[in-house]
Amino acid sequence: MAKIVWLSSRFLGKDLCSTTQINLANGLFSRGHNVIMYSPGKDETVLFEHITISRSKIRGLRAFSIRRSLKNKIKEIENADVILIDWPLASLMKKITTKTILIDRGPPAHRGIFARMQWPYWRKAWNSAKYGTTVSEAHKKFVMENTNTNALEIALIQAGVDCELFRPQGKSTKLNLVYHGSLDKNRSIMSLPSLLTEAKIAGLDIQLHLHGQGDCLDKLTSLKIDGLEVTSRLEQKDLANRLGSYDVGILPMPEHKVWNLASPLKLSEYLASGLIVSGVDHSGHRMNNTDGFVKLFEEDDLVTSTINWLKELDETKLRELQAQARKKAEEDIDWAISVDVLENLISSIIED
Repeated sequence: MAKIVWLSSRFLGKDLCSTTQINLANGLFSRGHNVIMYSPGKDETVLFEHITISRSKIRGLRAFSIRRSLKNKIKEIENADVILIDWPLASLMKKITTKTILIDRGPPAHRGIFARMQWPYWRKAWNSAKYGTTVSEAHKKFVMENTNTNALEIALIQAGVDCELFRPQGKSTKLNLVYHGSLDKNRSIMSLPSLLTEAKIAGLDIQLHLHGQGDCLDKLTSLKIDGLEVTSRLEQKDLANRLGSYDVGILPMPEHKVWNLASPLKLSEYLASGLIVSGVDHSGHRMNNTDGFVKLFEEDDLVTSTINWLKELDETKLRELQAQARKKAEEDIDWAISVDVLENLISSIIED
């Protein structure tokens, strides 16, 4: 079994985006590997060894502060068979002699000055990587076209889901729609209340649940619309319980180079929870073999087309499609599948 060190920029315990790192590391540990992760935050529920690294509270300096802390631990870190390293920390690779794998769960997601500051680091990370991972074929293609990478192998590790945690619960006769994640304007979140009101006008007995943090949270919370529930970010177990009782997951994120490359975790969680899915049509939302229970529409038509689709479904057809969604998650998206890919890459590198 291998000794694997993971240098991560994710904040364990608070950052929902650390879900991927936690599940992959837990999966590797469960298969007998010695896994040590260095990252900010603290999560006492993880199976692997976690060493907390200090991080600046100033946005724009977070990755720099983590890199600075890790530089003092290079000799300790190098005592491994392979090192996984998130791309914001990739400048450390030039100081490390152990074989490394670049972990890229997506290029810079923010718009504005912070994104402009991050793009050069992302490109340099790939330019110096010998091995790496992406979340989708579109993401891999973007890397090949927008960097000077000479990586020998790039493995595709999609966003998985814990099918034991996220599973169907008791469904009600009322139609429950949900979006969870960043409640930010640039994700077209403010279009969702109109989906609720127009669906009611169309005669649907419907509720909409929005869970998350973001620049639209206060505005959404202030809306007085019958059937609208807005909460801040939920703990994962609470989120899983709620998702299991809902019916339809929404993916409103518009076409943008970041979301086009994504493998959205929420899509996997929707399917595992037995939800059918409606979203904006772009490559980041597409998944093979989901005909029938995942419907994607042009951004301007999302509200109208979603309502029309839901009006076509009686309860029998809805439950049938929800069962198909769950089956898809169990067969193709469980975290075990993603762990297989990463473990195989690690083994091939160690044996090389």
